Amino acid sequence: MELREFTPKTLAQFIRSEEYEKMPVVPISRHRALSHIKNPRVAEDDVILVLAMVEGRMAGYLGVFADYIYLNDQKEKAGWLSCMWVDPEVRGQGIAKKLLNKVLERWDNRILVTEFTPAAKGLYDRSGQFQDLKIPEGLRCFLRFNLDELLPKKFPFLQAFKPVLKVPNVLLNTPNELRLNFWKPAAETMNYQVETVTEIDETLAGFIQARQQNQLEKRTAEDLNWLLQNPWLLPWEKEDGTAKRYHFSAFDKEFEFLPLKISDTKNKLQAFLILAVRGNDLKVPYLYANAESMEAVTRIIVQEMLKRKLRTLTVFQPELEAFLKQNPKPFMYLHPLKRHYIISKKFAPLLLQQPTLNIQDGDADCAFT
Repeated sequence: MELREFTPKTLAQFIRSEEYEKMPVVPISRHRALSHIKNPRVAEDDVILVLAMVEGRMAGYLGVFADYIYLNDQKEKAGWLSCMWVDPEVRGQGIAKKLLNKVLERWDNRILVTEFTPAAKGLYDRSGQFQDLKIPEGLRCFLRFNLDELLPKKFPFLQAFKPVLKVPNVLLNTPNELRLNFWKPAAETMNYQVETVTEIDETLAGFIQARQQNQLEKRTAEDLNWLLQNPWLLPWEKEDGTAKRYHFSAFDKEFEFLPLKISDTKNKLQAFLILAVRGNDLKVPYLYANAESMEAVTRIIVQEMLKRKLRTLTVFQPELEAFLKQNPKPFMYLHPLKRHYIISKKFAPLLLQQPTLNIQDGDADCAFT
């Protein structure tokens, strides 16, 4: 078996090659590759993709999201594992282990992981190279009924009945819309100004920097502007022939970032947040806010959900989560969530000196999906 490594330069060449065009399965979509290449935190010699080749055919791959983390106020080079796949025909032959070992070697064991499957977690545990970093709590907040999407995920045999499940969904959401119409005026009575921004300027950059205490990644304006300009999900009308050849999400019917600046009546900046809309769900990848502005932030989020007829809100921001638990209306139900983060044991000495660690919902590559 051959392990092929790609840096930003060689990855750019690869996605333009005839080999890539002819592959029945591709290890990365073109726009995702370009996003990695433009990442402000990637170095020219960073290995960001490894392919396992067996008899000239790709048998698996493992991607790495280049990053920096901050532990005990020290800036540390690190990578997040992103998108591991092994061909089902050759599973059980140790390919995933070899891919992981190669990445750990190239990254000097400076690796983190989140949103992994139970099988992948078993692989990481058996490697003996990782320890828990944090398991933050989150919420999935239901503004509208979502049976046609929720039930097939929980019970896969219902996937074939998804069109039928839309009927009870409509029946339940019809009276629910009346309830939401009563709440809508309340959402519009707050004294604040909301502006959708196209770029994070110096004023916003300073506001963000002042609210980075104990944060794992401490995103800069350059980082966030790159995020907004280089999404990993594109609308279906931009599909370039890779969707059926790539085993991870690359296109969706709707995906959009919404960067919002919130100011009070005196035009004083109170909060900046980036929302991510995908299908019927809204997430809050990044939130920088004054403590007293949580009510305004929540109402603005609900306004967007009402306007776009979104069904669910997924939150992993501690301040926002705490406010929603105390003030759940107009959501029908709040479902608790957890997200598991693990980190290379190489960072253990620094972790001992960092008792408090804050992770934004969009950290790692979570904002992109």
